[in-house]
Amino acid sequence: MMNITQDMIKDSFSERTFYRGLDYYENGYVIGPVILDNTLYARVIGTMETPYEVKAFINNHKIDTKCTCPVGYKCKHAVALLLNWVHEPSSFIDSNKFITSLNSMSKHEIINIVKKIINHNPAIVCEYSINADERPQINIDAISNKIDWIVCEDLDYYHIWDAVRKLEEIQDIADGLMDKELYKNAAEIYLELIKGCITAFDQGADDSGGSMGEFAIQCVSDFNQCMKQINDPAYKDMLLETILDIANNEDYGLDTWDMLFGIINKDNISHVEEYLLEKLNAEKKYASESHYQYKKNNIIHVLMDLYAHIGMPQEKLRLAQFELITRDDHIRLANVLIGEKRYEDAFDIIKKGMALSEGSFNDLQKLYFSIASILIDQKPDLVDFSTSIDFAFDLMSRYFYKDDYEKIKKVFSGIGKLEEFKATMLTNMPNRNAVVSALLHDGDLQAAIDVILTEPKISSNIIIDVSKTAVDKGMEVESSRLTKIAIERGWMNAGPPMDTLLKVMTGVLDMHTLENMCNSIIKKGSYGNALMLIPYLLDRYPELSAALVMNFITHMPVEVVGQVACAVAKKSPKQGASLCRIRINEDILRSHIHYDKVVFLFKIMRGICSSIGKESDWVRCIRSFAAENKGKKKLIDMMRKEFEMSI
Repeated sequence: MMNITQDMIKDSFSERTFYRGLDYYENGYVIGPVILDNTLYARVIGTMETPYEVKAFINNHKIDTKCTCPVGYKCKHAVALLLNWVHEPSSFIDSNKFITSLNSMSKHEIINIVKKIINHNPAIVCEYSINADERPQINIDAISNKIDWIVCEDLDYYHIWDAVRKLEEIQDIADGLMDKELYKNAAEIYLELIKGCITAFDQGADDSGGSMGEFAIQCVSDFNQCMKQINDPAYKDMLLETILDIANNEDYGLDTWDMLFGIINKDNISHVEEYLLEKLNAEKKYASESHYQYKKNNIIHVLMDLYAHIGMPQEKLRLAQFELITRDDHIRLANVLIGEKRYEDAFDIIKKGMALSEGSFNDLQKLYFSIASILIDQKPDLVDFSTSIDFAFDLMSRYFYKDDYEKIKKVFSGIGKLEEFKATMLTNMPNRNAVVSALLHDGDLQAAIDVILTEPKISSNIIIDVSKTAVDKGMEVESSRLTKIAIERGWMNAGPPMDTLLKVMTGVLDMHTLENMCNSIIKKGSYGNALMLIPYLLDRYPELSAALVMNFITHMPVEVVGQVACAVAKKSPKQGASLCRIRINEDILRSHIHYDKVVFLFKIMRGICSSIGKESDWVRCIRSFAAENKGKKKLIDMMRKEFEMSI
């Protein structure tokens, strides 16, 4: 039964995990091992106050594990449990034998066993409650106190998982109650769990892993499921104030506003609006303007959604007109008007919003073109060319997005002004990068190239896009010029397009042009560009690669230095060997950790000298070097071992 070996365990875990688990087993950290069918269970002492609970599932020699430690599975605690089974199977209590033994026990003995099990895990009662109509009263105060105790600890990154695990044990109680259709009791526990998570966040819990946030959001969802099943308006009204306080004060992204949708109705929504607007008015007196606007947007949108949820759209429109002060306020109202197909009114609101300075900018312009694209089919005269040009330039003032651009073109085409728009964009639009991207998108490649060649501030990434399109169109000369410009302006991305572009460029441009580019790289100190370019210069112009290596000699990977030295040596062995020696002198002055690089470069020098029949020169060089650096005994020993010679 479950015939596994130590080698099988070793193969199932990383080497480090296996040997750490072996230490745990040898130190006797495995407590109370149990076997049930194909499952092993034990508690294993770890770094926390209480031992971790570990399970191992074995099926056809396949091993799967689960643990309450932060790792969760395939951990050292699981290794310790499995090793305990391999070496001490007799130490495991066989659960099947225990179950069989119950037949010979008295009722009193069995009840005592069950009591002990319940004392250890009270939640188990929910799973085995006998009466379907039973309505157990939960001690919500006791549960709340336990939650407070769990979250009051210092919940840093390494301990928050344990708090979530303990909260999940309480969640199990609520889940059991919900399965029994005891929705009110379950909802109260979920509510306390949500409040507990908020308290933890308020006290600075480090949830960078997201486990507590995900737990809280799940509790919100479970709470809402309970509310859907409860048809008791009075009970929901009783919870209303608590949920309003939670949702209004929580700002951790836990979806607590959603809890209102399960309890809202036409009778209590006026109270909800009054409460939230009162809180908002208090914010206006004491909070900063930006914080007030943030809270206002949240609260008004929630109220609008709540009114829509209960079928009161007229109230949604009323709230959408609340304090039309910022662009965001106008966007809110315009969206509601669009929903009612009042496009002209929405268009006017958008244009009024553009005159304001506060709030989202791009969202307003996008909405302008969305509405305009509808109006051009109905009342094109309402769409003014000059106003639309301003909106278009503003929308494209930072980035070029093809979807936005296509919508802009659709509007100008609809009013018969597309070519006039393109001409105005080419000459007048401030964002020249967007102009080039638009030309490229429209397939006007030559115009895009002309703008790049005449304007010095086009970004390198835009130039590379145009260069790639040019080479795809067979315009290799133009592509080579563009790639050179991009590199000279500081391009440092060696992504997939660059391989093709650099091969084309180094094959098309003459040495003088490439030399000027290399000098520009050296002048700007662009090590990344130098490293990217060197392999493409090696075959045709190795001397240019050597110049780049020389100017960044300390930072260059030693393999690149060796590669360039070999390439240069084909024309000038002396220059190739000299390049190696310069880097060697740098490395021996830095640290002993660079000695392997010194040995590597001497091997390169040996190959260079041997290729021209002058290995004796290399022998003299290496012996001279050894004499000059005889104090560096580790290096000399490494060289003796590598070259198998007396130096």
